[in-house]
Amino acid sequence: MEAIKAQVRERESGNYVRELRRKGWVPAVVYGTNVSNLAIQIEGRALDAALRTQATNKPFRLVVDGQEHDVMVYELQRDPLAGNILHADFKAINMNEKIHTTVPVLMTGDPELGVATLVRHSVEISCLPGNIPESFTVNVDGLNIGDVVLVQDLQIPAGVDVGLDSMEVLISILPVKAASEESLEAEQEAAETAEAAGSTEESKKV
Repeated sequence: MEAIKAQVRERESGNYVRELRRKGWVPAVVYGTNVSNLAIQIEGRALDAALRTQATNKPFRLVVDGQEHDVMVYELQRDPLAGNILHADFKAINMNEKIHTTVPVLMTGDPELGVATLVRHSVEISCLPGNIPESFTVNVDGLNIGDVVLVQDLQIPAGVDVGLDSMEVLISILPVKAASEESLEAEQEAAETAEAAGSTEESKKV
C-alpha cells in the first residue's frame, strides 16, 4: 500500500490556502471512519508521485504528523489548464470492512474485423479494500464484428463481488462506421455528464 505523508493544516482562510499552493502544497481533507473533517496539507510532488505509482481506486496509507490512516481518494480537484492538483478529499476506511467502488475496464489487442468499442468504461464492485483490482483488462484479439464481451467473461479475483448482471455487455465489436457514430454519441453524452457534474461540484465547494 502506498504511503503519503501529510501535516495538519493550521488555517482554512482563502489567503492561507492560496499561499500553500504557491509553495507547492495541496490542501486536503480527511473524513470517515474515526476521523471527522481533518484539514491537512500534502506536498504536491509527493502526492503526484504516489498517484502515478498506484491507481486512485485502491487504498492509500496517509501519515498525518505520525498518525496513520487507511484512506481512499474520494475526490481530486485539478487545475483545468495546468493539470496540477488543487484540492484532495480522502475518505478514511476500515481495511476489514467491505467497500463499494468502481474499477475501470481496459482493452488490449485488436479485433480480426471491426472496431472494439467500450460500452461500459467501469464496473461497480464490492470487496475488502486490499482486494480491489486496479482494472479489468480484456484482450480483444481475434474477435469479429458482432462479438461482445460480457461481465461473465471477466477474470474476477476471489473475494470480489461485481454489482452488474453477468450478461451485461462491456465491449462490442462494431463495423467501423457504426463504431464512429457510437463513439461520437458517447463523447457527447460524456461531455454533458461532465458539465452537469462540474456544476454540481462547484455548488458543493461554495
